[in-house]
Amino acid sequence: MPENELWQLYRAAYEQYQCEIIKGEKKYSRFVNDFIAYHLPTLCTHEDQIRLHVMHVFSIKELLEERCDLVDFYFSKANFDEKDYRQMEHLFNTGSTIESEKKRLANFTEKQIRLITEFANSTKLFRQDVSEEDMANLFNCQLHTPLQANVNRHVALFFGALRQYGLLPFSWQMIIEENKLVSSSANNQPLRASNLRCGLSQAKNTKLAKEKSSLNRLEDIGFEATCNAFVKKLKESM
Repeated sequence: MPENELWQLYRAAYEQYQCEIIKGEKKYSRFVNDFIAYHLPTLCTHEDQIRLHVMHVFSIKELLEERCDLVDFYFSKANFDEKDYRQMEHLFNTGSTIESEKKRLANFTEKQIRLITEFANSTKLFRQDVSEEDMANLFNCQLHTPLQANVNRHVALFFGALRQYGLLPFSWQMIIEENKLVSSSANNQPLRASNLRCGLSQAKNTKLAKEKSSLNRLEDIGFEATCNAFVKKLKESM
């Protein structure tokens, strides 16, 4: 077993995260399970080495499952070196949080903001048409007043698609809530993270098709596909 095994495991987790999460090829939970299952077996024959290896793997497991804030911040970077690993491990071991500037929802170029604005207006994502400045301010968390959703579920599906393709941080729902970026279609009150989670769940829940809202369900299926197709092209343009 190499002396720097834990660093190598961090690096392997980063590379797999880049391939499977950033590119939207796997659910996060599936990525975690596959990574741990692959790395847990060992060819070590000495008991102390086996114990150390298992400790390292379960340390990574806890990191991936319990500290998604660290994983999202460090594993979304274009490069991940040993300095990043040591900073990440220190924050993990001490239970500390990342001290950084106020979070942005995303960093998009002017061209990407223009494409997103066109998409939002063409799909009636918000109650009123939005400008490129509105969308730039939304992703920079600089809106003075929230943008009112036209259909809450559709807003959740759109941002969910951006997250699925690695264009939003893990905590996107909380960022939207904390910065009051989007308001409800029903009462124009800022949407909370729980509202977004609920809307995303409702839109994807096949049981809704059995109820009165079945027409909405069919509409949601089509809107989800539309969002995924758009975000995939947006990702490819980066």
